[in-house]
Amino acid sequence: MDNLEKTIEEIKSLKIQGATNVAKAGLKVLQTLPTEKIPEAIEALLLTRPTEPLLQNSLRLVQLKGKSVITPTLGRFDDIENEILTHGLPLIKEGMRILTHCHSSSVVNLLKEAAKKGLTFKVYLTETRPFFQGRITARELTEAGISTTMITDSEAAFLISKEDEKDLDLILLGADALSQKGGAFNKVGSYGIALSAFHAKIPLFIVTTLLKFSSQTPVIEERNGKEIWENKPQDLEIFNPSFDYVPPEFITGFLCEFGQVLPQKMKTMVRKNYPWIIEMSKTKTKTMKNFSPYKSYLHLEEKVDLKNHIVAHFLLGVDQKTDFGETAGGVAAESSIGTWTKITTEAQSSFERLHARVLEADKKTHFLKIAYPLELFEEGNLPQLLSSVAGNIFGLKEVKSLKLIDLNLPEKYVMTFPGPALGLLGIRKLTGISQRPLIGCIIKPKLGLDVTKHTQVAREVFLGGVDFVKDDENLTNQVFNPFKKRVKEVMRMIRVNNFKEKIYAFNVTAETEKMCQRAKFIKKQGGNCAMIDFLTNGFAGLQTLRSQNLGLMIHCHRAMHAALDRSPDYGISMLVLAKLVRLAGVDSLHTGTVLGKMEGGSEEVKVINEFLLSDWYGLKTVLPVASGGLHPGLVPDLVKILGKNILLNFGGGIHGHPRGSRAGAIAVLAAIEAEEQKIPLREAAKNHEELALALEYWEEGLI
Repeated sequence: MDNLEKTIEEIKSLKIQGATNVAKAGLKVLQTLPTEKIPEAIEALLLTRPTEPLLQNSLRLVQLKGKSVITPTLGRFDDIENEILTHGLPLIKEGMRILTHCHSSSVVNLLKEAAKKGLTFKVYLTETRPFFQGRITARELTEAGISTTMITDSEAAFLISKEDEKDLDLILLGADALSQKGGAFNKVGSYGIALSAFHAKIPLFIVTTLLKFSSQTPVIEERNGKEIWENKPQDLEIFNPSFDYVPPEFITGFLCEFGQVLPQKMKTMVRKNYPWIIEMSKTKTKTMKNFSPYKSYLHLEEKVDLKNHIVAHFLLGVDQKTDFGETAGGVAAESSIGTWTKITTEAQSSFERLHARVLEADKKTHFLKIAYPLELFEEGNLPQLLSSVAGNIFGLKEVKSLKLIDLNLPEKYVMTFPGPALGLLGIRKLTGISQRPLIGCIIKPKLGLDVTKHTQVAREVFLGGVDFVKDDENLTNQVFNPFKKRVKEVMRMIRVNNFKEKIYAFNVTAETEKMCQRAKFIKKQGGNCAMIDFLTNGFAGLQTLRSQNLGLMIHCHRAMHAALDRSPDYGISMLVLAKLVRLAGVDSLHTGTVLGKMEGGSEEVKVINEFLLSDWYGLKTVLPVASGGLHPGLVPDLVKILGKNILLNFGGGIHGHPRGSRAGAIAVLAAIEAEEQKIPLREAAKNHEELALALEYWEEGLI
């Protein structure tokens, strides 16, 4: 870790305490950098504490006037500290009771200097979050021999009220920022202290440099609730702002490098002595023109807790002249909490807790790895997940190409989804087939058959030995084949023929309410499977179907998938889609044929199928489906490549058989049985006329 990265980390983590120390650290690290590296370093430092005007003003002064101002600015900080002490000492009187809040190096230095002068006094101080910074004050004061008592934040108003008869003489507060109206932003609780002091007529001074003047209203930073209660009840909300605002009417004066300054005179004093701060607000647009917050999302080679992050893998392409790292940061920003420019509504605590982190970004290989804190995602909500990791990022103009190739999801997120109700084992139980590949058939032609003919074709292939029959992806409720009539007739045929262990998948794809009505109708008629085109119906529809808990197998067709996954460098991979539908709860999914008419390489399909059949935090496994351009002659290679836990779906490879659909189904079953017995197809065909005809028809080009 270089000096810049170390400084940034120490500022963010509050290892460097006090506004002056933070500003000094930022300036000192800039001194060590070559001139050409300073603009980028300033951009990174500006994001560490956007609510610290002293740091912001110091860095922007360097932006305006160059590296040469760093040394005199650091020297001026030392002068300012001495000037505040000189002007502040007359305030401290022998025997005083003084209250301070949180940790202000200016207040602490003043009190310590007063003690060195021989004055004795009593200090009350608050514990204060974040990180109980009041303890730092307590340690420093007690080590200096100053009589010190710590109270909780909530006791401050009680102490001021004099109800315990401990009169206070003076209140000294620090400041995170000074407002144009003459007020001060300081650690949360300062407002209550100031209000109480105003009513009790106790003088309250803000001890600070006027370099903390802010031309804009700071955003109240909200810190992580874990600082208050790490193991809180799940539904308990915690509000943890870091500071609040003390209005000018509650402030006796500002104790600064120019003496005691009244609140109403503070801006005039800033304009007189630090005119560049006022001018900077006018030139901010110009000076920040080239500022990009995207690089603050780069955390290359950083380790994250994989139990609490979703990790996305992308392939990112950019033009040759485009900054790959900045674009990678843009993808992380736009898919988490960021945008193209610095914004005033973003609190640093929220940024630290919620922003995505680019862990790897390789321009040569195009590989991009981004980690997203789990807090960004709603439990059990696939549309919201996709809106984040696969949403607006595809429209970024800097992005030439982008493909989401994988998602690693932690257990606690996965377990917010139901997963399959039946899965592979449940499907095998329905069919009574425990070992061999299952045989499926799509009714062909896709569209055009009336219900009577459709039902006859289904009967023929069931009689031929098929285990599973399905509607095609675009058959739903057309006038020539109405959905309800089709369901009634097919189920009547199944009952009459006693096809108890056969599965028929009726396509319920439709508007969500209609889809649910159709699925319930299938159940009412005694059916066992609903089919859905998950992409065209949408993930919300798919999740709704699963949530009905109808006991139906959910067969998932991937119509339109190639629009998302076919390009090697653009879109969303089929592996990602497979992970999402398994979460949603499908029982079987079309994943690719390897062979046949549909696109999909063997390695890609094997990886997808292996995932669907693997253990995934206890979710049931999903039956992969190979479909598209298959015929009996391809069975040995399909089983060799894809294994036995597969549903081989035939359309034209059954219905195109010279002797019709039943013969086509018999030929497929014969090919499966031959493969199970390790008999070559040509050898098996000598005893199976339907198989012999199929091999002759498709393998010898007699189509």
